[in-house]
Amino acid sequence: MRGILHRHGFLVTVRVAAAVGGGYAAAAGLAALAAVALPAAGLAALAAVALPAAGLMVRSEAVVLTSMLAFVVYLALLIFAFACRDLARMCLVVVGGAIAAWIGAWALARFSSGG
Repeated sequence: MRGILHRHGFLVTVRVAAAVGGGYAAAAGLAALAAVALPAAGLAALAAVALPAAGLMVRSEAVVLTSMLAFVVYLALLIFAFACRDLARMCLVVVGGAIAAWIGAWALARFSSGG
């Protein structure tokens, strides 16, 4: 019985660490990606922001908007982490999403600045 409790405690610890750390990394990566993408492409309409159709989103507004939306993404990832039955799938989704978001933010920032 003691071995089962230790194993269960370990799995819960891994799930909490992946949810908190990986969820934060994924939410921050998506916020960084959106903060770079909104001013670069003028995608304000997709973010449900009332701006003139021809105008681009100012970088400071994009950062504030994506910072607020990152809290919603983080909450959704935390809920997903404890709703998902398979620990490996949860870790793959959270960590894979974080890596993809940060690579996308890095690439978009690099290529939109011209070098």
